[in-house]
Amino acid sequence: MGDKPRITLDSGTQAVIREDGWSSLLSGFGTRRDPSESTNISASPRLTRNAVEEVYRADGIGRRIVDLPAEEMTRKWVTVEGQNHKRRQVELNDLDARQKFARALRWAGLYGGAVMVMLIRDGSADLAEPLNEGAIQGVDDLIVYDRHQVTWTEQDISNDPRSVYFGRAERMTIQPIAGMPYIVHRSRVLMFDGEDVPDRMRQQNNGWGDSRLQPVYRALGRYAESLGGTSQIIRDFVTPVLAMKNLSDLIASGQENLVRKRLEILGVSQSMLNLRLIDADSEVYTKHASSVSGIDKLLQELKNNLSACTGIPQTRLFGKSADGMNATGEGDARDFYDAIASEQQDKLMPNVRQLVYLLDLANDGEPADRDVKANPLWQLDGAELSTTRKTNTEAATMAVDYGLIDDETAQRWVGEGE
Repeated sequence: MGDKPRITLDSGTQAVIREDGWSSLLSGFGTRRDPSESTNISASPRLTRNAVEEVYRADGIGRRIVDLPAEEMTRKWVTVEGQNHKRRQVELNDLDARQKFARALRWAGLYGGAVMVMLIRDGSADLAEPLNEGAIQGVDDLIVYDRHQVTWTEQDISNDPRSVYFGRAERMTIQPIAGMPYIVHRSRVLMFDGEDVPDRMRQQNNGWGDSRLQPVYRALGRYAESLGGTSQIIRDFVTPVLAMKNLSDLIASGQENLVRKRLEILGVSQSMLNLRLIDADSEVYTKHASSVSGIDKLLQELKNNLSACTGIPQTRLFGKSADGMNATGEGDARDFYDAIASEQQDKLMPNVRQLVYLLDLANDGEPADRDVKANPLWQLDGAELSTTRKTNTEAATMAVDYGLIDDETAQRWVGEGE
């Protein structure tokens, strides 16, 4: 056996090149003649603001990919627990917080990021100044901007290692669609990031994540292209064919009017755009139908691919019922809600808790028992709800009998089945 090929590493050491794997000289599998060996990943174009806006406006499925996660994350909203919890819920309602958080999540999903500027009364008229938490009197409004309306410079990025904003923009410039730009301090802003990306890609995005449309753009385009092709097949499904005697001679001699009159006599002039004329020994009028066999299966595979890329089940993305006998789609729905619940904890709840914290500061500070929870997305049916109530009641009764919990905690346990 000859010496195995080696390469020299940067450290100067020699490393053996391993070329282990399956190959066949007869079939070409695993060799240079194997087409799959030339298959490489190609870079996907980075979507611009105009590109994602055009998809959002013109493609219903693309719009649903953006809207559905934001709507589901805020659909059941949140519950504030602890002292003065009812007052905090009212204050959130007065600020239209649920609708504005949904809007922020939607633009973060579309553009790759968004911000929510909180207009807080803290005795300072300059939004560029840090928030004075000890002087907060209330929150007047919440204003949402997409990431393309937010800019910062190197001077705005904190270089203080002791700062909570170290390495990030401490101040940012907001450019409203209508109105003058203004500078706001980060302590007065809630940040909503897009899809997480590696640091080098984030740098290309000016510090933001990706749009939800970025990783599914190709799959979405293939699906749209397939629908367009199917529509063309439907238009050409039946093609009338008129065989006319001496057609070539009539056209060559400039007697197109005779051809046109013949079409009018046959009553097919209204279908001339879809009519084929051919030369023949005798006049014959027939219709040829195109084959559509297998198109439904091809479309279904494209739907499967798009659903897999988005993580949204087809029952929600396309509004179709589950396939198969006795299929309910419950498993897919639960998986989807689990994924949405995970996104809630990452993208929604930290910002909601920060807002509730600031509302508490405006009212004698945050109580020790304060908690903010996202309400469950999955709704139990009647039978499941009855079973849960029964189980919780039995567990609470036993715990009270053994002195493990008090009556108030037991009532809360029972209430968890609601």
